[in-house]
Amino acid sequence: MKKKLSLMLASVMALSVSLYSLASASETEIVPMNADKIESGYVYLNGEPLKENTTVYATEENQEELVEKYGLEKPSESAKLVSIQIVNNEPSSRPVLPSENEDMVTPQNILGYKVVKGPLQYIDGWSEIARAKYFCSKAASQECKGVTLSVSANQSVAVEVQSSLSVGIKDIVAAEFGRSVTDSIGVSTSVLVPMNVPGGKTGIAVGYPIYKSIYCQVYSKGIFSDTYLGGATFLEPSPTSIAVTSWVQG
Repeated sequence: MKKKLSLMLASVMALSVSLYSLASASETEIVPMNADKIESGYVYLNGEPLKENTTVYATEENQEELVEKYGLEKPSESAKLVSIQIVNNEPSSRPVLPSENEDMVTPQNILGYKVVKGPLQYIDGWSEIARAKYFCSKAASQECKGVTLSVSANQSVAVEVQSSLSVGIKDIVAAEFGRSVTDSIGVSTSVLVPMNVPGGKTGIAVGYPIYKSIYCQVYSKGIFSDTYLGGATFLEPSPTSIAVTSWVQG
């Protein structure tokens, strides 16, 4: 739901994690969050948790608040938010997050580098992968009630490493997770979005991928001490999940 991310390479504690602003109309920065605040079964939009397989409905009173809170990108300036849905069609496939008593930082060593991994979380993506529209041809005083938009995603989404570090080091981070920065994962899932569309207006539903996100600290290994190089975030798209925002515009 957002444009391409830019990393804020500030010093982040090893037990912190990167959260992104979702669907924002401009480039965004990392929102640091303590690992012990991450909850299982939630996807984070703009650092704010939304429970999987739930829908948040907007009203005239709260829609601008929701757009700002979750960092949503409107399809047009006049668009009015209808709902936000977070759908995971295979919830049992989600790995369980570490408990408070487990070590949430696991140093790994590859080719003279050390990658210290933070905890797992899920965030929404920034590149649209599905869209559905419905135009209500009735008079402005009327309404097309009970419209259902079918948002179907069926495409490959790239694995990413977000960092200002060199491409070679991005490859090393990806390799820590058994991936390459050139890998893609097929995302195939669908969501039904019910809505009422006023006459003369268009209902729009837009789908975005959901990523498994892990923040890492990267070090160059030395004989006596390691040198901190910077932060990187590994992002792997979920094949069964999608975040959908719906709008009325026109």
